[in-house]
Amino acid sequence: MNNLFNKRRQRHFMLLLKYWRLVFNDHFVIALFFLFGALAYGYAQWLPQLGPHLWWSRWLLVAWFTILAQVGRLATLVERPDPVFLLPQVGHMQGYLRQAGRYSLTLAELMTLAGAFVALPFALTTEHLTTVAIVAVFLAAVLAKASWLQLAQGMVSQQWVRQRRWLRWAQWGLPLVVALVTWLASPLAGAILGVIIVAVTTFLFSPVKLTIDWRTAVKTEEDRMYSVYRFFNLFTDVPKVQGNVKRRNWANGLIRMLTVPGHPWSYLYARGLLRNTDISGIIIRLTLLAMVVVFLVPITWLNSVLAVLFIYLIATQLMPLFDQFDGNVFTHLYPVPFTQRQADFSRLLVRVTILVALLIVVASLGMAINWRQFGLNLVLAVIEVILLTRLYFRARIKKLSEES
Repeated sequence: MNNLFNKRRQRHFMLLLKYWRLVFNDHFVIALFFLFGALAYGYAQWLPQLGPHLWWSRWLLVAWFTILAQVGRLATLVERPDPVFLLPQVGHMQGYLRQAGRYSLTLAELMTLAGAFVALPFALTTEHLTTVAIVAVFLAAVLAKASWLQLAQGMVSQQWVRQRRWLRWAQWGLPLVVALVTWLASPLAGAILGVIIVAVTTFLFSPVKLTIDWRTAVKTEEDRMYSVYRFFNLFTDVPKVQGNVKRRNWANGLIRMLTVPGHPWSYLYARGLLRNTDISGIIIRLTLLAMVVVFLVPITWLNSVLAVLFIYLIATQLMPLFDQFDGNVFTHLYPVPFTQRQADFSRLLVRVTILVALLIVVASLGMAINWRQFGLNLVLAVIEVILLTRLYFRARIKKLSEES
């Protein structure tokens, strides 16, 4: 069974590597570089403004470490055919689950340590922590996550499957108690409590004492992988993620705002933009990323450069929408001149670009409400939108029309 888990783990790594290469391409890595750089810079500028013993600092740390314990799930790598083909080996599944627990624990604790390191500068600024206290804080966080994974193993066992709801509550409650004791009483007391909780959960949910519940284990692993596939699907097509068709009443107002009455192509492009998750998804993600970056970057020239760059990047993502419906034969039967189709698409580009530019410019006010930065970005955004709509869009639409 150990060899089986090792083979599945290697195959799992190869699958993740396949999508990682597509997700973490050059453009996304550059965007992450700017994002994390802006967040780190803003974090460093924010800390000196804080004083010691703020009334809300400990509660923020409690919330952070409680949520941090929820990051990283149990990866059993159990597959749908296993209940049939591995049923004769059910007595040896304890070793398989032990391997899965070690693998999950390693990855989860790495993320826990990274999250604790992120919170450490804030804790040192607002609290008086000695070296022993810092070690105790990290130990308490690690132990809270270890107990969380022990509870997760119990949730896929026949002995505890009927108590899944209570175990799920315990996955939030136990880290919360450890965090409360750590930050409201003493870090050392929190570490000691974490040791006691891990000892109890290890005694109750040790893989040696558990019998796997196949149906629950398969469903849990499929849900975990589906969440991973959905993340990858934000950047590339994943065959295992099937889209759901449902009515979006909240989008009716956006469609009316983007549509010109009496123009069928205008209505079609507006619906296509909102229904095409590839185009609308990347526009929304880039807009949110741009707003966060310009909100956190205090350097005037860099803020303006980033704002202009993001507006251009978002505008270029709209161009593939022009020929999206060329494969539909019914659109060619519309008694609408081709020039009106071009004009409707141009209006959609203008309206979306103006909306995106306004959101980015408003976000550039920043935490300190810098009106000078806002005015500069507003002027640059107006100039860029005029250049994009009068020159770039017309040239691209003309080129796309010749290719159609």
